[in-house]
Amino acid sequence: MMASACTSVRMEQRDGCWVKQTRAFPSTLKEEVGPCARPVPVWSEDRLTRLVQECVMHTDYRWQSSALVAWNRSEPLPERESEEKVLAACMARAETILNTEKGALEQRLSEVAQERDTLKASIEKERNQHQATLTEQLNRHDASMERARNQMHESNNLLAEALGEAAKKPAPSAVATSTSTSSSEGMANTQTDSTQRSDAALRGDVSSTERQSSSSQGTQTAPPPKVMKPIIDTTDDTPPMCELSSATMAKANQSRSSSGKKRPGVRNAAECTPMKPAPSFQPAEPEEAILATPAQQTAKAPIPLVPQDADDVK
Repeated sequence: MMASACTSVRMEQRDGCWVKQTRAFPSTLKEEVGPCARPVPVWSEDRLTRLVQECVMHTDYRWQSSALVAWNRSEPLPERESEEKVLAACMARAETILNTEKGALEQRLSEVAQERDTLKASIEKERNQHQATLTEQLNRHDASMERARNQMHESNNLLAEALGEAAKKPAPSAVATSTSTSSSEGMANTQTDSTQRSDAALRGDVSSTERQSSSSQGTQTAPPPKVMKPIIDTTDDTPPMCELSSATMAKANQSRSSSGKKRPGVRNAAECTPMKPAPSFQPAEPEEAILATPAQQTAKAPIPLVPQDADDVK
């Protein structure tokens, strides 16, 4: 709205046309109709039709702007182009836009197709590499299984051959060792491997059992040892021994009867010399060490010098 003294001007749009109202004092109203806009079309969903409609509306908007400027200056309105020319120009413009978009879309499609081909080639390459790796691993596994199978067959064959050779060999001869001891009473004691092992088992002597087993294993390869028979000297040079007790005599007679030997004659009691047992060593009792106590010393006064005679000195 513009006001100059008592005159007012007002611009408004009515039914698509611009109207200028001029009021003067006291009650004068003057209206002037300016440029009119094209009616608003119904927007279409088609891409090409929508582009043409937008182009027509932009062209009409530009003409309205220039017409309003000329009308306000009280200049003649610019010439308005016909609808056919506007439509032809808009159709050409829409076609240009579509061709540009089509070219950009085709370029994008070519880029996508190139990316697709590259991705497909890389996937195919990875698939081939993976397949080659799997094939190599399978071949390696089959080769290892074949080697293990061959080794198992070879070991079984070697074991069978060893068992066959062992079965062909004769059984080793049994070797027994015995130990004979004689006492002063004229009795002999003989122990074999079986008795020694039984005694060691009763005593719980593990080391002796192991030694017996090791000695028995060692005797399988070495020749059997010779067992010496006990020799009892019965000559007259040795002093006669006393007669044994009844229990000892019965035991000695039983052992001799089983072996088939006769007991030598026993001499008279007068000729018998009893054997004295060897003195057993007994350590002497330790004696207590007596420490010498130092004698007490007392201080004495010095003896005065006595003058001596000349004769004594001579």
